[in-house]
Amino acid sequence: MRNIHPALSLRFLFNRESQQASMTETAIIAAGALIVLLTLYDMFNTTISLGGGGPLSAKMIIGIWKRLPWGPGPLRGSAGGILSFCTILMWMALLWLGWTLIFLPVPDAVLRTSNSEPADLAGRIYFTGFTLFTLGLGDYRPDGPLWQILTALCVGTGFLSVTMSATYLVPMLSAAAEKRAVASMIDSMGDTPEDIVINGWREGNLLSLGTRLASLSSQIAGTATSHLSYPILHTFNTAEAARATPVQIVKLNEALLLIEHGVSPGSRPAALDVLSARRAVTDFFEHAGSGAKPSDEVPPTPDLARLAEAGLPTVPQHDFDSAIHHQRDARRRAHGMLLESGWSIKDAVGR
Repeated sequence: MRNIHPALSLRFLFNRESQQASMTETAIIAAGALIVLLTLYDMFNTTISLGGGGPLSAKMIIGIWKRLPWGPGPLRGSAGGILSFCTILMWMALLWLGWTLIFLPVPDAVLRTSNSEPADLAGRIYFTGFTLFTLGLGDYRPDGPLWQILTALCVGTGFLSVTMSATYLVPMLSAAAEKRAVASMIDSMGDTPEDIVINGWREGNLLSLGTRLASLSSQIAGTATSHLSYPILHTFNTAEAARATPVQIVKLNEALLLIEHGVSPGSRPAALDVLSARRAVTDFFEHAGSGAKPSDEVPPTPDLARLAEAGLPTVPQHDFDSAIHHQRDARRRAHGMLLESGWSIKDAVGR
């Protein structure tokens, strides 16, 4: 068997160890770059895209939302703010982690300014955080053109993350305010679905109610589109049923059922006004309640007798019951959205 010179063996082992170390450094840097790119992709999808939330933030929001008690209690009005803060905090933490991994494995990537010695782990975490969220204090510095360029990119992603966070929060808070305004307008029409129809009865017709529905439809449609752009918007809840959009939309939906199937055809509002309101409500259920499971229970049938007692011409009760029966699946989905938001059907229909 041929003998191998000891010097050649040592050189082979050294080269092998160097290659393994280089592969490890490359793997760590690649993992950091992947984390940074995934975070930026998630931020883009969540803030300036109409595709809804990004894959990371959407999973986090759903996970927290389903595990904490957002129903009646002090947390109900704070859910949206808490989840928004958690989303931004997640982005910042992932960017910090990703850039730390990029600067971590190469010994001379970051040096102490005072003595030009390589920074330790704590120093690199500190350098990355200060570079990402500020411009640094100068006590650590990158060594060489490559690491200087990466430091500049780190600064850029920090500014970008702040800009995207502001882009995310400002319009979403505006949409949340608009959402509450829509709920208040529906609540002003009546305390129950029956009240909405009865209060709209003027001079033997419901034309004034149709006009109100037509003006409200565009605002409901805008709120539905906002839920498509900002899926977290459904977590901006309130402790007051009068300002809770899910409660008021379900109430309006029940009122529309009374108008469409309970009031005599000759006394109904203009068909276009009712149709625009129906489409706006349907869009809201699709966008704001897309993640909710249908309720096992069907909401109670609207009280047609109250309309007749108030002097409104109505269809026969069995015809109305048959029409409502055909709407049971849609009403169960609406009820499910209501329960998902921490409300009960009694909050919407008063019984």
